[in-house]
Amino acid sequence: MGTIILNVKKDAKLEDFLIKEAGISKRTICRLKRTKNGITRNGTLIRTIDNVFSGDRIALEFEDTKTLEPNGRLHAGIAFENDNLVVFDKPADMPVHPSIKHQGDTLGNLFAYKYPGLTFRPVNRLDRDTSGLCIVAKNAVSAAALQGNVKKIYYAAVSGHIEGEGTITLPIARECDSIIKRTVRSDGQKAVTHYKATCTGDKYSLLEINLETGRTHQIRVHFAHIGHPLAGDELYGGNTNDIKYQALHCGQLDFNDPLSGEHITVISPVRENILLLFKKESKKMEKIASFQVDHRKINVGMYISRIDGDIVTYDVRMVKPNGGVYLENPAMHTIEHLFATFARNSEFGNNIVYVGPMGCRTGFYLLTRGMDHESAIKLVRDAYGFIAEYNDEIPGCSEEECGNYKEHSLEGAKKAVLPLLKVLENYTVEMLEYSWHM
Repeated sequence: MGTIILNVKKDAKLEDFLIKEAGISKRTICRLKRTKNGITRNGTLIRTIDNVFSGDRIALEFEDTKTLEPNGRLHAGIAFENDNLVVFDKPADMPVHPSIKHQGDTLGNLFAYKYPGLTFRPVNRLDRDTSGLCIVAKNAVSAAALQGNVKKIYYAAVSGHIEGEGTITLPIARECDSIIKRTVRSDGQKAVTHYKATCTGDKYSLLEINLETGRTHQIRVHFAHIGHPLAGDELYGGNTNDIKYQALHCGQLDFNDPLSGEHITVISPVRENILLLFKKESKKMEKIASFQVDHRKINVGMYISRIDGDIVTYDVRMVKPNGGVYLENPAMHTIEHLFATFARNSEFGNNIVYVGPMGCRTGFYLLTRGMDHESAIKLVRDAYGFIAEYNDEIPGCSEEECGNYKEHSLEGAKKAVLPLLKVLENYTVEMLEYSWHM
């Protein structure tokens, strides 16, 4: 059995509350009415025609009967979980659903072991050899609410050199005489794939991918059709010499909790054997972007210094490089404390990899993972605005907590952030490129 607790916030008829406030379908309500103790108010059975009042606790009891054979020998990490759902970080070579060839070795079998008695309700489905985030609802209400309302970001290593970003709009159909393989064909279903290159090389390119539609094998079919099959994807002509499984990973899910409405972002780093494709290709040290520009020509601002897979390094320049003015250590130390505290407690807290001052005393390095450039600009702008108005104690600034606790200056920090704060007022993603300022 699975139970959902709903809190009534205003007086209403129970059926109206369930449909309009809780988003429960009429079909589900009918099923609950046929379930023993299916709908109770404050522990007592209630009819859907009865009134409910502010402060009442409504319990919905779901009878789950479609369970799979449990298998506790399987492993998939749990990236997020609450009472309504669980997000697994599925490894490659694990099917989501049982099939003729896979009985007992699927994510569904692991779910049955971890959650006895619950029906397996995957919201997003991944191919067997695609790794990454797979969300499973713990009850019918959550499954219905999440269906079609989860934004997914994939990462794929494709063969060949791709730069910039683009969109592939090509219809997909089942290939004749095959129950598995798909192909691009004029009579197929509409399929739209948006992509952006995050790391490029001569042999492979790492792409961030957003799907506008969700056709079977959509990413694999689209990139194979344009001459860039996924690395390791034998079915669609990908090179299998460097990687065993197709280089495709579901790296981010965005959705609202089915009952509370809270926005949730779950992130899974790109798996190591995909990133190794790019390390193998590198034959020499690559200069980071900030080493390839004339520092006499750039000014206060925020710049992309390096992109390594899904990790982006930003140079946050607070004073003009080589301009004769440098940040004082007490001010830098204070900014570091305040910025790190603000960032970790922001909506992007899970995306922060590292924050630290530049040795040249002109600003800070900010490393992020799974975060778009607009959000990075917003984070820095909001953090520095927070510092400019801050008048409380500096977090972590004590002899017990800080190895250099005497080297702080709140007034110096508040003054130092103002030039960058002014520049970032109208900053755009294009301005993150050093070349834009040359």
